[in-house]
Amino acid sequence: MQGKSIDQVQSIDNHLQAAIVHLEAALNESIRTVLENQEAKQEIAPKWEQFLGQFFGMAKEKGRKSRINLLSWISFSKVR
Repeated sequence: MQGKSIDQVQSIDNHLQAAIVHLEAALNESIRTVLENQEAKQEIAPKWEQFLGQFFGMAKEKGRKSRINLLSWISFSKVR
C-alpha cells in the first residue's frame, strides 16, 4: 500500500509542477500584454479574478464534499 501512496504523492507533485509552469506563462503573458497596452488590464484583470475565484471556490466545494478543509492546509503567513 505504501508504494501506491508514494506514486500518488508523485502524481500530485507532477500536476502541481505542470500547473505552476502554466501559471507562470499566463503571468508573463499578462504582464507583457499590459506593458504593451495599458488598456488590456481592464480585460485581463477580471480573468485573474475569475481564475482565483474558481480555484478557491473549487477547493471550498471539494473540501465541503469530502469533509476536509483543504484551505486549512495552507499557512497563508508562509506563502510568499
